[in-house]
Amino acid sequence: MEQTDHRFRGGNLDESLTAACTGLRAHVGEIQYEILEEDRDGVEIEARVDPVAVLGLFLSETFKAGDLDLQVRLSDGPEALGGDLCGGDFRVLTAGLGKGLDALQYLCNRVLNRRLQDHVPVHLDGEGYKERRAVKLQDEAESAADSAMQQRGAVTLGPYTPAVRREIHLALADDPDVETFSDGEGFLKRIVVRPLGRR
Repeated sequence: MEQTDHRFRGGNLDESLTAACTGLRAHVGEIQYEILEEDRDGVEIEARVDPVAVLGLFLSETFKAGDLDLQVRLSDGPEALGGDLCGGDFRVLTAGLGKGLDALQYLCNRVLNRRLQDHVPVHLDGEGYKERRAVKLQDEAESAADSAMQQRGAVTLGPYTPAVRREIHLALADDPDVETFSDGEGFLKRIVVRPLGRR
């Protein structure tokens, strides 16, 4: 989604950037700007908050505060803002089926929600983890469906993050023999897989 550009004027570039930071409620490192006019009366710029810069700053400060050996490479695409994570502490994020990675992705989206009116969703991954997790979850979902049919009763999985639950629901969405639903309160919920029509 395209961010709105705003115009700011000051006696010089520093004053224009200060006005932009104040008007956009951002740090100078979080804005992109272009000089529109520079004359003896001052400098006019067009500026906007850069979501990649906002996330880069948030993540680097988070990693530093947590004393985590993590780096991120961000890319702004038309459908998502992607973050490719790597480092010695990446395994901390992937423990427990990626609860830490999903939570960090959730926080990144919350940060952008507070800073920008419109933005594409943030998707974090690293070392192909989410692809490997998707295969594992597909297998787990199919196994739960088989068990539910053999037992003729509900099978409960989890608790899982919303991202993991979504993958399991989608994995079984086209299975004509079973249905799935989430059960519980809060961020982590269980998934119930049961034969279709059994209440």
